[in-house]
Amino acid sequence: MHNQKLEIALSPCPNDVFIVSGILLKKFEMPFDFDFRFEDIETLNNLAIKGLFPVIKASFAIWNFIYSEYELLPVGSALGFGVGPLLVGKKPYPVGDFKKLKIAIPGEHTTAHFLFNFFYKKKIEKIFVSYDRIIPLLLENKVDMGILIHEGRFVYSKYNFYKIVDLGEHWERVTGAPLPLGGFFIKKNLSQNTKNTIAKLFRKSINWAKDNWDEVFPLLKAYAQELNQDTIKKHVDTYVNEYTYELKGPALKGLTIFKEFLNIKRSLEDLVWGI
Repeated sequence: MHNQKLEIALSPCPNDVFIVSGILLKKFEMPFDFDFRFEDIETLNNLAIKGLFPVIKASFAIWNFIYSEYELLPVGSALGFGVGPLLVGKKPYPVGDFKKLKIAIPGEHTTAHFLFNFFYKKKIEKIFVSYDRIIPLLLENKVDMGILIHEGRFVYSKYNFYKIVDLGEHWERVTGAPLPLGGFFIKKNLSQNTKNTIAKLFRKSINWAKDNWDEVFPLLKAYAQELNQDTIKKHVDTYVNEYTYELKGPALKGLTIFKEFLNIKRSLEDLVWGI
């Protein structure tokens, strides 16, 4: 008897791959035949808006577009505690110069773009590109500033870029809450048993990954943008924490404040499965 096929779309960034590594490497018995699709976060956001995958990683910035069709899984979210997308420049530009500059942003629908608008509300020339194109564009002098996500935010100094502001730190300073970056969303029309099984598998996978770094690292490296082990480890340590394993306490506060900024009127109990 064949297992039911289930598609999961996610990014190749280390925290996402870490979360599902036990599943990818088939370290335990699977009730589904999983089919994984890896895409940059803006592609994932557009796929989520179209409702094309049963389980998908997406930016919280599009929550208001997808909550009627998807519920947030209570496991797998990335939340920043004093950290987030990093605004860097070729020079340490003051905010007063922004109107003369060009900025590269990793997608129109990303939380990075939402946070930049939260930080700076005036006119600036924006270009939207895949996250992995931002450092090359800065090096090629095609943009003046860029917002770095995933591993890029940890390595900007080696390219002699200047940190202008950590947009996650700014968010937390203003709101008093951690920053919801992205989460795994699951179709509402799937059975309660399927949702429960996926949540349990994700948690089982996280627990396995924490205990088996030597096996996990080669997998993360195969998908990563930056290949240095310390950079990948720092990325995972920053964005996979106790709130990735279970949404609770400060994480729920951050989600509540974020959904209010998006003008979502539903309660978290209506938006998040199983809390």
